Amino acid sequence: MYDICPPAVYAHESVMAHARYRERVERVVAALREPRDIITYTDDDLADMVHQHGLLANRRPMGTIADVQDPILLFNTFRFESAEDEAARRQRLTNAGLDHYTNGMLGTGAFVWFDSNLETDKHRHDKVCRPCWRIHLQEGCLHKCSYCGFGGLLAVMVNVDEYCTHLGSIIERHPWQTTYLLDDDADPPGLEPELGTLPELIEYFGTLEDRYLIVHTKSYNTDWLRGLRHNGKTIFVWSISGPTQSRIIEPGTGTTEARIAAARVAQEAGYPIRYKFKPIIPVKGWREDAAQTIELLFRETNPDVISLCVYMWNDFDQMAERLPLDLLEPAFVDAAATRQVTLAETRTAPFPPAVRQEIYEHHLREIRRHNATIPVSLSTESFAMWGEMKGQLGCTATNYVCGCGPQSNPNCTTLACHPFQVATRNDANTIPGVT
Repeated sequence: MYDICPPAVYAHESVMAHARYRERVERVVAALREPRDIITYTDDDLADMVHQHGLLANRRPMGTIADVQDPILLFNTFRFESAEDEAARRQRLTNAGLDHYTNGMLGTGAFVWFDSNLETDKHRHDKVCRPCWRIHLQEGCLHKCSYCGFGGLLAVMVNVDEYCTHLGSIIERHPWQTTYLLDDDADPPGLEPELGTLPELIEYFGTLEDRYLIVHTKSYNTDWLRGLRHNGKTIFVWSISGPTQSRIIEPGTGTTEARIAAARVAQEAGYPIRYKFKPIIPVKGWREDAAQTIELLFRETNPDVISLCVYMWNDFDQMAERLPLDLLEPAFVDAAATRQVTLAETRTAPFPPAVRQEIYEHHLREIRRHNATIPVSLSTESFAMWGEMKGQLGCTATNYVCGCGPQSNPNCTTLACHPFQVATRNDANTIPGVT
């Protein structure tokens, strides 16, 4: 487990009333750097926890905080209740004066329908991603990356046994989805193996046929993976960055070298591994950093996919709040400041297309120096960028294999079917825990 010192530890009454769930929390607390009492709370306490005890005070981009501390830990259970019961519970919180809360605080959001590039997605013409079910056990992060807004509070769901029962219904009803991304708003290995939820989920997927769990991480904590009955059904994807970025902008993560070493442990234990250069922040010397990182990852590991994504989802002013601009390549900062690409214009802001394409092409050249055939794709990029680069990448916006897409099985080179056409939601509002 990570060496952390949270300011407080909360556990919902449903956790403390269940012996196995309570033991999970007690193991985590016993491994903390300093002792902490476990504060038992109820839903009725949440308003005071927010207003009087600052539960969400630091749930904001960490680059805007002078001294970033470890997050508060909050242990909860998914409720798996009806939509009507969930709505009534939300209303009670509103009546108690709580106008802002997260799924983790409420015990909701176990399974989320991600409608990317479908008609209901308002950004479908601006980015390329795949519609699918995404699954969650945590919300928040220990890693303290400057650009991230998921600090301050780490909400952790502990009833993974119940969770797998309901997840089985999602899997059964959606045969077109073969891979399931866990926690796109968290980094789940940090509290393992003391917590014990991720090992249980990994072993659950190990019992399935042709279905895969995808864990996306920046972690250095993988020694505990050895010995689990995973049967090759869990894919680990490392967000990888160069040494400067990993040490200065992502200070709580594994360094470049530590992430690759962790990936090697996973690979040696039989897990398929992948890398995403995401987000690529063009620090001074980024070309050399990229070349060094790519050489190291191919020397130490054998990934089956690499994805690329330049820093995005901010306008220039937001980037300036989150990142030390004097650390970035001046010409690229000037290009972003001059062009002032806005989020209203494109989700790929703040860097203009020419800057992003130059960064992608450099990474691609370095990858091809070491491996001529590994699938390389763009992540959450625009259709326009795909149009510019599909010849170099050897795939298109509709058949590329990505790190975490819903049909990106191990050792797949291109998709066999159109990802936007086969994705059909079939829960009919009958599966509890669905958002």
